[in-house]
Parts: sequence; structure tokens; C-alpha cells
Amino acid sequence: MSSLVLSATASLMEAAHAVLNAPHPWPNSTTGFAYRIFKRAGIPLPRFMLEPLRQPSSLLLRRTPELATFGYVLRLADAATVQLWIDGIEHLRGREIYPADRQSFVFNPVEILGISAGLMVDEVPIEHRKWFAETVLRGFEKDQFRTPLSRFVAQRSLEIASASSADHVVREPLDLDALSTADLVLVAATCLGFGTLDNNFLDALELSLLDRILKQPFIVGDAVEAATCVVASQRAIARVRPSFDNSSVEERLVALCRRFPLFVERLSGRQRNRQPIVVQDEYDVQDLLHAILKLHFDDVRPEEITPSYAGNSSRVDFFLPHERIIVEAKMTREKLGQREVANELIMDATRYSKMERVDTLICLVYDPQRRCLNPISLENDVAASSTRLKVRAVVCPHGL
Repeated sequence: MSSLVLSATASLMEAAHAVLNAPHPWPNSTTGFAYRIFKRAGIPLPRFMLEPLRQPSSLLLRRTPELATFGYVLRLADAATVQLWIDGIEHLRGREIYPADRQSFVFNPVEILGISAGLMVDEVPIEHRKWFAETVLRGFEKDQFRTPLSRFVAQRSLEIASASSADHVVREPLDLDALSTADLVLVAATCLGFGTLDNNFLDALELSLLDRILKQPFIVGDAVEAATCVVASQRAIARVRPSFDNSSVEERLVALCRRFPLFVERLSGRQRNRQPIVVQDEYDVQDLLHAILKLHFDDVRPEEITPSYAGNSSRVDFFLPHERIIVEAKMTREKLGQREVANELIMDATRYSKMERVDTLICLVYDPQRRCLNPISLENDVAASSTRLKVRAVVCPHGL
């Protein structure tokens, strides 16, 4: 079963990455929703999400698709955009929310969630949040939400805006098996992007989604589906892989390196408006990696001197003598891209092979600006270059 899960999820992640690597407006309603999913999961963002937000106009922000789009990313927007968004909500409050033709944001899951997300930003007046909660509650009272998906998303939006208002709505059980695959993915996206009040439901949802993916092919159509597939697949893989404690020391180190960007991202957004910890250069990477290693290994020796090579000696970043492993840290920059990193690592491996007490070299290559266009190729080339030493390069983020 484990090999089947890994095979199916690998294929799904490949399709999801292809969608995320395609050109996208930044933001639109689906890329904004996908951004929220990635941020909540603590997964490094796709490259296009690192670009500045496009600038909206006041006219466009009178349309609910645009309001939803910027609602997802309103915390990233400048003050002028936030004010335009608030003006757009004020305009929306003057419209009929439940028209006879049902062409309204409350019936569109992506739009209602995006608007509810924006309403929770501190700068947005609380009366807008109250209006939204009263509007959605009125929809439940008049039985406006007629499908299981629309009821589920509307209730989650109401819980986001006003937990006390949501208490007036009876939470109906959702029959996951009765949903189409697209609706099942959207339910999963809602839980991954906004959380769920029932962890048991989330477990059942993930199992149902995985079962559906294993049984029938699913074509990833947009950024929301792609982000959901990436996060859900990674969670599924984590369940079937051997536990971290039972893995080899080498695999433990590789796993720590893979997760390094998550550690950096968490430090960049601290509580109570404290100054963020920013990684600016390779020395910062080394300091953080040193701290991580000290949590997991008793004897970590920084800057161990190597034997002379080509007339010169050097110092390794970290030496784990008991494990017979050297750990190096590099950070890409303007003149240190994929080719230069590969060359340095190959030279390092040749130099360190003269150290009799070392069997393995593991190198963390922190690449926050995605200068390594083909990280898998870099990792494979470095591994293939080894002679006596076993060499592992870990490029992270791995580039969505």
C-alpha cells in the first residue's frame, strides 16, 4: 500500500507542479486562495507568488471576483489597496446579495471565502464583518444554500467572520462519498486554507481524497486544486513513510535540510510585532543550521580544519564525529547559481575525502530566490561526483 500511495501522490504532485509553474496572474481568485493554502501549511511559495501584487483599480474592486482575489492577499497589500478594498465592500453592501438569478458571490465558494478572508484584516472596520455575518446568516434562514458544498463553505465563512453567529446554524454532516472529486478537492482546500473545527473530519477528508485519487485519475485544473494536491500529497507521504526516529542519521539530516525553509519562514513572522529574524547571507544560514544540529546531535564541531588539498587547507562548516558526517551550508546569490554551487560542492567532496574520519558529506543549499532552475539535476550531479565519500546535496526550497 505504501508504494502505491507514494506512486500515486508523486504523479499527482508532478501534475500540480506543472500547473503552478505555468504563468499566472498574481493575484487572481485561485492564486490568492492557493497562497493561503501554502502559507497555512508552511510550504515554500511558488515562484510567481514572490512577485509584487498587481495594482487593482477602484472600478475593478467594485466587482466581487476582484474583491475576493485581494481578500486572500490583503495582508500583503499596501495601504492604498486596502482602502480601495474597504471602499469596494461598502459598495457591495448597497447591492442585493440574494438576487433571483442567484448570480452572487455568496454562491461561489472561492469568492465568499476570499471576501471573508479580507474582512478579518485589522484595518477593515468591524461593521463590515458584522454585515457579512448577518448576510450569510440570513441566507441560511431563508434556505438559500441548496447544495452540500455551498452550505459547507458558507458555514465555514460564517465561522471565520463570527463564531457566535455560526452557532445559530445547525452543522449538517457532509457526505464525502457523495461529492464529486472537484467538490471534494474544494472542501479539502477550504479546510487547508482556513482550518477546520473538527480534526476528525479533516482526517476523514484526507483519507477520502486519497482514496478517490488512487481509484480514478484527477486532472489538476487551477492553482487552488494544485495547492490542495501538493499539501494533501505531502501529508499522505508523511503518513506512509517510516517515522523520523526510525530513519538513518543521514536521512534525518536530509529531512532537516528539506525543512529548513519552513524554519526560516516561521522566524520571519514573529508574534506581538517583534522584529523578524531575516536570513540575508550564508553566515545566517550557518548560524541557524548550527542551532538545529545542536538540537539533534550531542557533538557538533563547527569549523573543523581539513587536510591540505592543492596546497591549501580549509574549514568545514560542521563535523559530526560520532556519525562521521560533514554538514555544509551554502546560500545562492547573484554570482553563486546552480553551476557555481555544483562546482564548489564537487571540490569540497574531493577535499573532504582525504579526511579519514568522514564517510558522508551533506550540503544544505538554501536557494530562496530560486536561482537553481533544476534542483533535482544539481542534487543528482553532486551525488554522482563522489568517489570515496557519499555526497548528498539538498536544494531547498525545492522549487514549486
